[in-house]
Amino acid sequence: MKRKKMQQHLWKVTLKYIFLFLFFGSIYFGIECLWRWKLADWRMAVMGGCIAVFIGMLNTMFSCDTSLILQCLLGAVITTLAEAILGMYWQQHGIYIWDYSSLPLSFVNGNVNLFFSIGWFFLSGLCVVLDDTIRYLFFHERRPHYKLR
Repeated sequence: MKRKKMQQHLWKVTLKYIFLFLFFGSIYFGIECLWRWKLADWRMAVMGGCIAVFIGMLNTMFSCDTSLILQCLLGAVITTLAEAILGMYWQQHGIYIWDYSSLPLSFVNGNVNLFFSIGWFFLSGLCVVLDDTIRYLFFHERRPHYKLR
């Protein structure tokens, strides 16, 4: 009986993260398409979904009283690192999905830009709040509350 409950719990958790991945991946893919005014590369949906799930997990890794500003900062760092690592990897394989090299304050062979990292800070805040709200409304997790410092 205990094993069956464990399997059910594992299945529920897996479905929750699949839902969050697909939901946030779709939202980010839509943002990319609107930003570029053309269809974005499918890898952006995968990358956006993964990053959003990691950002959403910040509340489970740290205490509930972790500052929203700190969560935004960590989200920006996660996203910027993902841009640097995945951008370099894809460039080595001849895939150029984004290129910031024509912009000032670009680094890592044009894969990272300071202005976009600041944008990731604000998008991370939106992601944290939306993730918490979805978890509360649909998965009956704790009610979200935030501290700014």
